This record gives sequence, C-alpha cells and structure tokens, in this order.
Amino acid sequence: MKLQALLKKGVKHVVVQGLPPTGCLPLAMVLASEDDRDDLGCVKSANNQSYTHNVVYQKTVQDLRKQFPDAVITYLDYWNAYATVMKNPKKYGFEEPFMACCGSGGPPYNFEVFSTCGTSHASACSNPSQYINWDGVHLTEAMYKALSHMFLSGTFSHPPFGSLMDRKQHV
Repeated sequence: MKLQALLKKGVKHVVVQGLPPTGCLPLAMVLASEDDRDDLGCVKSANNQSYTHNVVYQKTVQDLRKQFPDAVITYLDYWNAYATVMKNPKKYGFEEPFMACCGSGGPPYNFEVFSTCGTSHASACSNPSQYINWDGVHLTEAMYKALSHMFLSGTFSHPPFGSLMDRKQHV
C-alpha cells in the first residue's frame, strides 16, 4: 500500500478520498438496464460496488490512523457529498443532474459511447454550470466547486478541515 509507505517515511498530513456514486455518471446510466436503479435514480449495481469499496477503504483508513497516531489522515466523503447534491440538485444550481453537457444523443443522458465529447458528432452545452456532468465521465467545474466547498467547509471531511487548520496553527 503506497499510503502506508508514505506514512512510514514520516508524512504527517494526508488527504484521501472515497469514490463517488459512479452509477450516477451518464456512461453508467447508458450502459445499464433501466431496471437497475437506486433511490438516487442512478445505476444501483455500480453504486453498490462504489459504496462497498468506500466501506472497506474507510476501515483501512481507521487501521492506518491507529498504526500511525502522529499522522492526520483526512478522509473526504465523496460518496455522501455527491449524493447530497443528487438528492437536491436545484439547491446547488444544477438543472441537469444526469445529462452530459458535452456529448451527443440528446436527452436523457446526451451520451453515446462512440460519439463522446471531442468527436465530430458531439457538441457542448451553452450553460455548463447547470450540469453536474461534463462529458459522461468527468464532472463540470461547477460540480467540483460544490464538492470542494462541501469538503472544505462542510461535514464531508473527516476530520473536518477547520480542526486541521486549528491543529496546524498550534504546532
């Protein structure tokens, strides 16, 4: 494990992140059957895999915190931050939670596997800040901004960044 190797070398502050609900990406939505959906409206089987990965990963982070008590390992809860946006996208300024801004094919996902963003058949939307997804796989700048704000000033960072800054100032 590379993280463990860094900690053994004396790294004192590390930030790691979990996986987002990968079943919410237009790529996953296009490839999965319509009956494979969860309460977010995303691909249930893909989200189950991401969620299970995060549970195991958080256990690993806890174990590393015990093994290296002088280090601060911050876990960014990408899953729950992203899910929070998906549960109420309009609150965060998003009109299109599932459709790619840059792509082809139109609604509901604007994503075609062989005509992705950058190909001659694809085009970009005029208002990317209203979209969560840029190209079917990557998020828009607006979504990254929302998530970053949630990590830096919200409750989706464990421990919270504010406590890390306080600790750093007293060292």
